[in-house]
Amino acid sequence: MSRTVVKEVRSILIPLHELQLLLPNAVIAEVIGYQEPESVEQGKPDWLVGSTIWRGVVIPIVSFEGMLGARVVIPGHRGRIMVMNTLNQQQKLTHIGLVVQAIPSLVRVSADNVIPLNSEDELDPLIKQRVELDMNPAMIPDLDEIERQVLDVVN
Repeated sequence: MSRTVVKEVRSILIPLHELQLLLPNAVIAEVIGYQEPESVEQGKPDWLVGSTIWRGVVIPIVSFEGMLGARVVIPGHRGRIMVMNTLNQQQKLTHIGLVVQAIPSLVRVSADNVIPLNSEDELDPLIKQRVELDMNPAMIPDLDEIERQVLDVVN
């Protein structure tokens, strides 16, 4: 039996306010222009920016940096909402919208251009790995944890 070795992964580099995320391209359903989300009921965390209707489905809009405890920054005219597919196939939560500051970039990730960064600090549960991609810092988020936290809040 032969084994196929993946030499590179098509990915997306996502510009947030003060950091960048790195995700495989397959996670992204669509990137849409930023539109003011519908407000959420009081008592919800600040990182739950609101909700919007995308392809006939109401999806929550979140700020990743807000989830990390940083200030929630609403984007300017270049802002976007990146619609992500959820991984755990929950009927109630099929997609999550992520506030991004500009159009994400397509990148190819391989052993030649990405370096995992070991940190002395303990990582937040929302972060799987810190990396350096072509000498630029980025974070690989834990999509299961994002989905779990969003589900806890929208239920």
